[in-house]
Order: sequence, then structure tokens, then C-alpha cells
Amino acid sequence: MVKHKMLQVQTVAIYTVFHLNLAFSSIEQEHHAEVIRKCYWPLLQIAKEGIPIGIELTAYTLEAINVIAPEWVVEFRRLLSLGKCELIASGDSQIIGPLVPAAVNHANLRLGQQSYKERVGITPSIAYVNEQAVSAGLLDIYIDAGFEAVVVEWDNPFSHNPDWKPEYFEQPQRLISASGRSIKVIWNHAIAFQKFQRYVHGELTEEDYLNYLLKVLKPGTVAFPVYGSDAEVFDFRPGRYQTEAGQVSNEWIRIKQLFNRINHMTEYSWSTPSELLLNFKDNPTLRLTNAQHPVSVKKQTKYNICRWGLSGRNDLLLNTECYKHFRMLKSNSLASDSDWRNLCRLWASDLRTHLTQSRYDKLKLEAKVPQPLRFAPFKPLDSINILYDEARRRLQIQTSKIQLSLNGNRGLAIDSLAFASHSFKPVVGTLSHGHFDHISYGADFYTNHLLLERFRERDRIADLNRVVYQLAEQDGCLVIYCSQFLKIGEIIKWYRLDGEKLYTGIQFQNLQRPEASVRLGFITLLDCADRAWYQTCLGSDQDEFFQITADMDQGEAVSSIVSSNSALGATNGKISFGSQSTGIIVEWNPEDCAALPMLSSKKINNQYLNRLWFSLAEADETLKSGGNLLNLTLSITPTMRP
Repeated sequence: MVKHKMLQVQTVAIYTVFHLNLAFSSIEQEHHAEVIRKCYWPLLQIAKEGIPIGIELTAYTLEAINVIAPEWVVEFRRLLSLGKCELIASGDSQIIGPLVPAAVNHANLRLGQQSYKERVGITPSIAYVNEQAVSAGLLDIYIDAGFEAVVVEWDNPFSHNPDWKPEYFEQPQRLISASGRSIKVIWNHAIAFQKFQRYVHGELTEEDYLNYLLKVLKPGTVAFPVYGSDAEVFDFRPGRYQTEAGQVSNEWIRIKQLFNRINHMTEYSWSTPSELLLNFKDNPTLRLTNAQHPVSVKKQTKYNICRWGLSGRNDLLLNTECYKHFRMLKSNSLASDSDWRNLCRLWASDLRTHLTQSRYDKLKLEAKVPQPLRFAPFKPLDSINILYDEARRRLQIQTSKIQLSLNGNRGLAIDSLAFASHSFKPVVGTLSHGHFDHISYGADFYTNHLLLERFRERDRIADLNRVVYQLAEQDGCLVIYCSQFLKIGEIIKWYRLDGEKLYTGIQFQNLQRPEASVRLGFITLLDCADRAWYQTCLGSDQDEFFQITADMDQGEAVSSIVSSNSALGATNGKISFGSQSTGIIVEWNPEDCAALPMLSSKKINNQYLNRLWFSLAEADETLKSGGNLLNLTLSITPTMRP
């Protein structure tokens, strides 16, 4: 008899969550039947024979299975009703919550629950966080959707939170959300599911794997996740990597043999994920994220949110198109569930990684050529004082609201920017060479410049060159602009002063994305006495505030092929950034350019270098040639610390 109905004190409750995904980026639609036959039917067979299995799949995957093999859905529903397996929710589509507006996240979970109820008669109470990419704000979305618990990876949050105790992993816990509420968490474990994959792929023997369990299960462990990842990697290879393990014969038989052997061992007791919550004990509520790691992801650092935001075949343009569709739905009171479902599926993560060429072509993405910048001739105004220091090539502009100094030797980078609200104390600008008494930081740290690092050419391109500025007028506001020719083509940088708001942007004449990291809009805080703070939305309805407490650099490369380690979703097109009591608010329109902000903070002797910038492209193993650059417009206004 299977020991999973009552958890025994002397045994460890072991559990699985198999992730089913027919939207898998590298799987063509014509292979769906093969995946169902080779991967999904064997999974149900294991459950049918008495091993309780957690099965997580999107509503899209459930619908796709029903089209090809409706008998699978019938059998799945039957096994669910018998308690032989358990449905874990995903949502309508596998979307990366911290990169998507709150309303889309709400719709994704709501539509998923509706579909599960219609097809298998169940609305799950536990959700597997898509790609294990989670923010504190995203937890609020799951709480609002009525979920009792979420499945989240343990490894990364534990490594980022030094106050966490190892024994927190030994049983389900509670996580605190951005609003201060809490939700139960059932742990996934990247090392554990990778070990399991190695066993199934023939790299470990059964004895090797069982010895691993003995080693990792400490005294007092209540529950342990044997597996929490893809079902499609057994007896099938999705074709993402050249390094995928060679297929051994009858991999699902190897799984069945291992599960049956464990079932006869007195040390373990099979459990469904929900059964883990029957004996749930409240412990201190854990804070999942922090300023250095505002979004937690799965596995190693190369699997960070940039892979869904800034790389792939054309992630920047695809995400920008999604924001355009989102705006239209928000403004349409007659928008249907079908409209929202289509948007969720356009925002699916698998369209952004190892997407096949044929599936990409079906998206029919096409970047619209932007209108050229049009400025009216400059008209001197008594309310604006403009001075030019010829010797230093500095342009000084002063109004009743803004004081701005631009460097003509360095592509009109900002030397200093001050606002009336801050009593004209400069808040951002350039920290000149020698500011930090440390040879590793013996450079100029500018504000508002462009920097590309090309991978094939192994070079760096910046717009920090001598330029000739021009003055103009737009909508009654002063405009300053310049153009220069770089190796990637001509660019135009411009500024517009409007009250206490400074607009700035870069327009690319060549809109083809280079194989490079493309970063621009750098902002350097001039106050170096303390660490920076920031506030932004990460997929939820409210901003999350963070005070940086340790060195961080989201733009630091992970390896020679992964150019960054993190970014911020900033899903409302807004981020506040400052130090001590003063700061700025930077806003942009993701419908025009879904750029992602990045942050760094470095302690240098007794000072701090705090910077913010925006990325239009980053590299990882999903980056393909082609794709588009989009023009980015930013607005900068003063603020005080929240």
C-alpha cells in the first residue's frame, strides 16, 4: 500500500511537481503528440500505479493536450478525483510575473483557474510560480487570487538571505508579501531536481541517487522535493542545447523503478504537495527578497530575468508590443476574457528564449520606423539663462525650476542636474576622474550616455565624444540636441526642459539590434556618503521600496556569454532612485520601449558609487542575431525618500 495518506513522524514526506509545458520554446507544434505519448502518458501511469504525483501545467497546455489526446485529459481528471495525483496551478500561460503588469498577472491566474475548473473540475489551491521568478509583490497577486500556497525554489533565496536558517528548508514555511500579508510556501530545490535528472539520464546509478538522499536529508527533515521541473526532458529532448544529455533507453521506467523502491523504504513516505500542509506549523514569516536580489529566480545566475526581457530573438520588441496591447485592453471596457487570454499567451515566456524560427515568424513582429525628431527654431526667452563655457565646452542652462550643465566634450553627458525642490543642490551628474581614491575606480562616472559592448567584435562603443550642440524649441520648451556617428550608425541625443521635468532620449538611425549589451540613460548619484535606495513595481499593484545594504551590480557579466545577472521589471514604467533624503523619479513608456532598468552600488573606501541605467539588449545563450533597437525617452523629476 502506498504510504501517502497520513504523514508519519518518523518518515520524510517526499513529493514531486512535474512541470508540463507544450508551449516549450524549442518544441514545434507538430511534436506535441510525440511529447504527450512519450512524456505525459507515462507520468499518469506512475500515478495510476500508486505513486502520488504533483502535476503543474498551464491552461494552454491542458487545452493543447485536449485537442490531440482528449483521453489523456479524461484520465487525468479521473486520477485527480481519486486523489492519485494533484493539479498544481500555473495560470493560463507561463508568464514571468515580475516582468508583467499587475493586471495581466491577475488575469493570467483568474483565466487559468477558470480553465482548470472547466476541464478537470478542480480549482487548485497551490500554484507553481512560473519559472520560479518571484518578487514580494507577486506574492500579493497569488494571495488575491485565493491560493493557499506557492511552490518556490529554495536555493536562491537561501543564498541571498544570510539570516535564513538551513532548517527552514525542512518543511513548508510562510513568505511575507510586499503588502505585509503572508502565504505558505512549498519548497522546490534546484540541486535536487538536477540530481534527479542526472539519475534518470543515466549519469547516476540508483544507489548513487539514494545515497544523495541520505546525505541531504538532515535529522528533523519533515518534507523533501524529489523533483520540481520539466517532464519533457525524459524520453524526449526539447533540443534547446547541444549539451543536452544523451537519451538512455526507457527513462520513465528508470523513474518508476526508483519511485517504487523508495515507496518500499521505511525512511520515506510519498506525499502530494497539499498533504504537506495538513500538519503545517507556523514559523517566523520569511522575507523572500532584498534590495540586492529583488527578484528571485531558479537555478544558477545565468537564468535571470534578462533572458525573458532583453535577449532571445527579439524580446525588446515583443515585450513592447505586449505593453501596447495591454494599454488597449485597459482602455476597452468591453475587452473579453478571450482578449486577455490572447495577451497572456503573447506574454508567454517561451516566446522569448529558445524559440524556433518558424514559431517566431508566426508572431509577425515588425518594428515601426519612428518619426524623425522635429524641432522648431530656437527662440530666446528671458526666463531661461543659457551660458556656454568655450574653454571647458560646458553648456549651462538655468530656469526657475532646473539647473543643468552638459559636457560638450562627452556627447552632452550631464555634469550636474539640480531642481528647485532640492534647493538647487545637484542630485545627479558626473563624478570626475580621481573622485574615488582607488585605482580600480580611476575613471569618470558620467550621467546620460550610451554604452555598447559588442561580443563578436570584442569592442566597446560609447557616445562620449566631442559634439556640437544645437538649440531648438518644442511645445514652448527649450530643446538641446546633438548628433554623432558611431560604429552602429548615427544617433541623436536630446533634452527638453519642461517646468521641473527634464526629458531626454536617444534616437537610433539604425534600428537593427547589434549582438551586444546596449545600455543607456546612465544616472550617477552625486551624493556618495551613503548607499542608494530605490522603489519600483515588480509585477504587483504597488511599489516595492528597497534600501541597498551591500555591494551589487546587476550589469556585471555572469560569464563570457551571459552579459548581466539581473534587472528590474519596473512594470509601471517608473523607478525612484536616490540616497539619503533626496532622489529622482525616472519614467518612460514601455509601449514605446520596454527597456529594463539596472542598478549598481559599490563601496569604495568610505564612499559609495550608486548608479542606475537602462538596457535594450543583453546576451545569454538565447540571444539570436537580428532583432530591433527601439528609441528610449526618459523623464526625470525630483523626489524625496518615501
